[in-house]
Amino acid sequence: MQDVAPYLLIIFCAFGGFLISFYIRHKKSSREVLVCPLSSNCEEVIHSDFSRFFGIPVEILGLLYYGFLAVSYGFLIGVPEYAPLLFSYALLALSAIAFLFSLYLTFIQAFTLREWCTWCLTSAMLSTVIFLSSAVGASDGFASFLKTQREFIVVFHILSMAIGIGGATFTDILFFRFLRDFTISDWESDVLKVFSQVIWFALAIVILTGLGLFFGDAERYLHSSKFLAKMVIVGILVINGAALNLYITPRFLAMFSKSRELFESKNAVRLRRFSFALGSISLLSWYSAFILGSMRSSSVGVLQILSLYLFFLFGAVVISQIFEVRLTKKRNSSF
Repeated sequence: MQDVAPYLLIIFCAFGGFLISFYIRHKKSSREVLVCPLSSNCEEVIHSDFSRFFGIPVEILGLLYYGFLAVSYGFLIGVPEYAPLLFSYALLALSAIAFLFSLYLTFIQAFTLREWCTWCLTSAMLSTVIFLSSAVGASDGFASFLKTQREFIVVFHILSMAIGIGGATFTDILFFRFLRDFTISDWESDVLKVFSQVIWFALAIVILTGLGLFFGDAERYLHSSKFLAKMVIVGILVINGAALNLYITPRFLAMFSKSRELFESKNAVRLRRFSFALGSISLLSWYSAFILGSMRSSSVGVLQILSLYLFFLFGAVVISQIFEVRLTKKRNSSF
């Protein structure tokens, strides 16, 4: 008989998360101040530019997620004979996505906004408990199930890689195009933010499908040099993306939206150079990961693959800095 204890814990946490999301939504709709138990500024967090994802308020996503989980796991407990195995695994995947999203939001609070929202942190903690409980509640046949669904997972993995590459490519193209007048308008800033969210979503699916492939045949992938190298590159993508999209770029866009005169300030020059360098790392890493994933087999070792990757990475960063210098010279000659 299936142990229902993890499911009961999930329902309890989902109910708590639903109440938190409802409370935040109520305060925002009624334009009331959200009191923060910690000595911080919850208002700045829930009304920030990051309080929406693809235009949808984060608390609305929370209401939908927690409500759906509570009902779904109640269904699994009440009538387990009518619940297909695929459904319980889909709930595990959904909880994994929510867990990664909560890490994303927590990172924003820590390094971008530098403000903490107690209610948001509590929701992140509940998402973590739900994900761990879902993993515990998964049956022992999960690895076998992943192996049988390998082709399906590969399709989603390739699709997410394509979306990530497209997002990174268009972001770089638009970023350089928007800088032609040496300012970033509010509309241009919003466009870049949307592409950033697309890239983060694609990266989350890449990670989840990559883990699905790995756990479906761990022994095979542990001996695959291209898979291990690809995972290292994906890790670099996560770190680079966090630094670029959640720390450097928000400050860069805020500065450029204020005044052209700030273009030549020391802080602006430093942020601009970091933006160009990290943007080149992002673009090259996406293409490198895609190429490695497309290769059938490789007799080259992990160190050789990563050495080649670092060589091209160094070249891409150098080219980005040359481009930045030329842009600065063009700006100086136009004023």
